[in-house]
Amino acid sequence: MKKVLAVAVLVLSVFLLTGCWNGEIGVSTEFTSRGGAGSRTFIMDVMDDSLSTVPIINPDDPDGSEAKGAVLNDKYLDGGVEAIQTWLEANAPDFMTVEAMSTEGYHRYFTLTFSWDDFDEFLEKYAALVDLSPSMDWSDFEAAELPTWVCEGSTCTFTETADIVNASLDWAITGVWDDIYVEGDLAGFVTKDSIAVLANYTVTMGENSFSELQHYDPEAVDGAGTGATVYVTSQSFTLAGEFPSSLVLILSIVGGVIVIAGGVAIFMLTKKKAA
Repeated sequence: MKKVLAVAVLVLSVFLLTGCWNGEIGVSTEFTSRGGAGSRTFIMDVMDDSLSTVPIINPDDPDGSEAKGAVLNDKYLDGGVEAIQTWLEANAPDFMTVEAMSTEGYHRYFTLTFSWDDFDEFLEKYAALVDLSPSMDWSDFEAAELPTWVCEGSTCTFTETADIVNASLDWAITGVWDDIYVEGDLAGFVTKDSIAVLANYTVTMGENSFSELQHYDPEAVDGAGTGATVYVTSQSFTLAGEFPSSLVLILSIVGGVIVIAGGVAIFMLTKKKAA
């Protein structure tokens, strides 16, 4: 049994007393070969109230009937929301690419990507991310809790848990909390666990894809009322995709060549007889 995750990022709460809103993290993964080659992208979406001339409506209170307050994030980060980009550029591991920050309306998007040539390299980089956390290690997880890649015939199946995904994000959440988060009037109300959440998850293998995306549910219980943004709730993710083996590909190519050669031979023979 793994150690309790002291800093899980699965907390789905918003800061009701002040209207502050957590960073919403999306994880998108694509596998492109039978060997497990692929790439992963992390995108954190943070609403920046300094970009809006009017109060940003709280997503959990879209009609304002529950007085949950407008979204306020900028003043709680030393250097403003943009400081997240500076921190990531200075602290992301060498194998990750920190993309330029993008902005749409009052949303700031911070993007990290990395790629690998086979599944072993994926696990190696995955472990490196988890081990960057000051409070947990890859070795804290049992073998059954780690990502797996199994191929049978032309079908490959990928599995991972939400816990290990969150563990791979902890180094960044902890860094933002320790280095640039400013508690101010939120002291005592906000913990590190509540400044970010796994909001969206997508994995693609060949033509197959699985997604669990955030959405607003007017019936979701939220404190004494109803209506809340629902994030990723699955505890594990599994997807299968088709990746023909090298032997199958070779046989297919050889078969194609034989068919073409046979067609040419028949054409030439027919042409010769006609002559």
